Amino acid sequence: MKHILFKLSELPKKKRYIVYIAAGLIAALFFDKVIFQTARGRIKKVNNGIFIQEKKLQRYLHALSQEDLVTSEYQKYTEGISQGHSEEEEKLKLLSEVEKLARTASVFLKDIKPGLIEEIGLYKKYTVEIEVESEINFLIDFIYQLEKTSRLLRIEKFQLQPKEAKSAILKVRMTITQALIKGDKEVKKERMLP
Repeated sequence: MKHILFKLSELPKKKRYIVYIAAGLIAALFFDKVIFQTARGRIKKVNNGIFIQEKKLQRYLHALSQEDLVTSEYQKYTEGISQGHSEEEEKLKLLSEVEKLARTASVFLKDIKPGLIEEIGLYKKYTVEIEVESEINFLIDFIYQLEKTSRLLRIEKFQLQPKEAKSAILKVRMTITQALIKGDKEVKKERMLP
């Protein structure tokens, strides 16, 4: 090292300044590559993380601002499908709905039996087994009325046969189900942000 410094002091003044400038540039370049770019990379990574978190937060805030609208829409659409009464009352409502639809469609309701109540996740499924007699056009109207009701009535089993040989009257057995959301009509308000 002394040898290099000794040789450096022997150089003319102009060349010595060039060597000092070159050494300064090399030191500055080394300092930039090792320290500044590493720090810039980390800062950029942190800024990207902050940007992503800000976007998520904006989405969450937007969702929270829509809470009342979503709650009112939920209540509007679940009005006919949420269980607001006891199981016995819901069974009676289902039976009376089926009877009313049968009368409206001019279908003779021969037998009606309430079935089991099944719990499936957030829902309760009520079952009714019926036996009807009707001509095909009235029967089609009855099935249509069942399917289009807002009470989520669905036909799960269907058995069709003529009442007598060469008769226009059909004898039909079917199982009708209704799905109702368990619990209160009030929406539970839980705010969960990941």
